[in-house]
Amino acid sequence: MALLVFLAMAGMAQSFTVGDLNYQVNPDGVSVTLTGHVDGYYATGALNIPASVNYEGNDYAVTIIGNTAFMYDFYLTSLTIPNSVTTIEEGAFAYCQGFTGDLVIPNSVVTIEPSAFMICIGFDGELILGNSLTTIGDYAFNSCDGFHGVLNIPSKVASIGPGTFRYCLFSGMTVDPTNTVFDSRDNCNAVIRTSTNELVTGCVNTIIPNTVTSIGENAFCAISGLTSINIPESVTAIGDGAFSFCFDLTGDLTIPNSVKTIGSGAFFQCEGFDGTLTIGENVTYIGDEAFRKCSHFSKAVSLATTPPELGAELNGMVFNEFGTQILTVPFGCASAYQNSAWYDPMGLDGFFEFIEAEPTLVSEVANVQTMVYPNPAQGIVRIDGENIKNVSIFNSLGQKVFEGFARGDVFEYDFSKHEAGVYFIKVETAKCVETKQITVL
Repeated sequence: MALLVFLAMAGMAQSFTVGDLNYQVNPDGVSVTLTGHVDGYYATGALNIPASVNYEGNDYAVTIIGNTAFMYDFYLTSLTIPNSVTTIEEGAFAYCQGFTGDLVIPNSVVTIEPSAFMICIGFDGELILGNSLTTIGDYAFNSCDGFHGVLNIPSKVASIGPGTFRYCLFSGMTVDPTNTVFDSRDNCNAVIRTSTNELVTGCVNTIIPNTVTSIGENAFCAISGLTSINIPESVTAIGDGAFSFCFDLTGDLTIPNSVKTIGSGAFFQCEGFDGTLTIGENVTYIGDEAFRKCSHFSKAVSLATTPPELGAELNGMVFNEFGTQILTVPFGCASAYQNSAWYDPMGLDGFFEFIEAEPTLVSEVANVQTMVYPNPAQGIVRIDGENIKNVSIFNSLGQKVFEGFARGDVFEYDFSKHEAGVYFIKVETAKCVETKQITVL
């Protein structure tokens, strides 16, 4: 035993084979890493990993399943992991497409590294995570689309990488109530990072709580059966690929006014949407391919008076193969969109026509009114509204003649310096945006 320990410490860890499996002694000299099957890619049948092995009179605990140990072993049909394993390394079982049934991660496992079970598409039962698990790496269960039932996140899990459950089809999600990093508040059927209110991953039955401030990368990617989504006004950011490949989404899609950024590929290839895309007024950035191949939208509306920046870090194509090439924009803003990256004369990757919304129809919140008086007017006009934020004034040609920030419930403007005619006053309050018509004498 002393010799084995010396060799391990010297970087000359001993390798050996017991039965059909290959092992390597760990630096501690008393445990081993399982490195693969003697038959490599041609291994067949059940894979029952032992808790310990004996070699040359020495007993070793099996504590690590090594990096890519069984990657591409397509013909293995079932998997049993013993309660001695603490670490499943990167890609350990990736592309083992023959595994079926449940996957039980024993209570001994602390770390599952990136891509450990990626594209193990044969699993057709539940994924059961052990109660010692702390870390689940990026894409660890990516494309394991045979899993069903409710996924339970144990109490000690502190790290879940992006895309960990991408393409998985769980019917529900819960988080142990003693977990201090993640939660599933309000029985929402999602995993939320408590400190940042980021929705990390969701499922077909998720209801996004109105306390969520961001939707994480790939959070809903390729969820089959997801037919509609309601993004609450609390959300300010939608992450890369958040709803990509959600083919079953239909009807309208409304990006609320609270959202500022939409990540790359956020709604990539959501071909089922067949209603109106409405982009909120505070969106400032939309990433590459965010709405690419959303080919059945029948109408598109942007409420942003300043055209949001469109991503160009990769290949752009934000609206490539989009369903319509006509965009409705706020009154007086057609020229700004026409002279931005939103304009594409061919309509292949953008819009070739911009229609301005009727000023009298611009109101995002019903039953909330602003008052503009007197009307007609010759000089000072008073605007009353609840918590006025901004005031913009346009002449009858759609040209902006004034824009200013406001604070409080009253704003006054002197029209005496303007020519007589019809003007439109756009008033933004804490609750709504309304446009009022006024005649100046």
